[in-house]
Amino acid sequence: MDAHTLAGQLAEPSGFASILKGMFKGGKVKKAHEIYAGAQDKGVYDNVELRFAKHEEYGYAIMAFSTKGPLDLNTRETLAAQADRFPLGTIRYESLPYTTLQPWGWHPRSYDPSDHSIQAIGDPFPGVIVYVVLTGTKGSQRPLVVHANKDGKDYIYPVPADRLS
Repeated sequence: MDAHTLAGQLAEPSGFASILKGMFKGGKVKKAHEIYAGAQDKGVYDNVELRFAKHEEYGYAIMAFSTKGPLDLNTRETLAAQADRFPLGTIRYESLPYTTLQPWGWHPRSYDPSDHSIQAIGDPFPGVIVYVVLTGTKGSQRPLVVHANKDGKDYIYPVPADRLS
């Protein structure tokens, strides 16, 4: 499934039901659809993996996408070079599982937002959002990301490849 097709399906809650899994799926579907439907800016975009790292049984991917169109090669290479400079500890700390459409940069622990240095590498590029996702050990395998901006707050859900068939 491509980004355009998925974006069309998300107009209805059933579109989210097809890509969200796990415990409390019904509540996640309803909440994700409410956020997406009420967003001032929304869409589905191609994801780019900037870096992948493993630690024991977990994988961590630094990902990026643009709300302004595909990331050009120069931007991708610049972001990937910057992503390579982060130590594994920082990547692990800033990673999130993203099990539904949830606030970008949200973290379960109390933190100082200025500590989230990985996200900041996208700041010089308008419309580019960089984030770290917790994955399996075989890579990110999240080709698309759902994005919604509601009331000035960004929400994302990186969609696993196995849910796009």
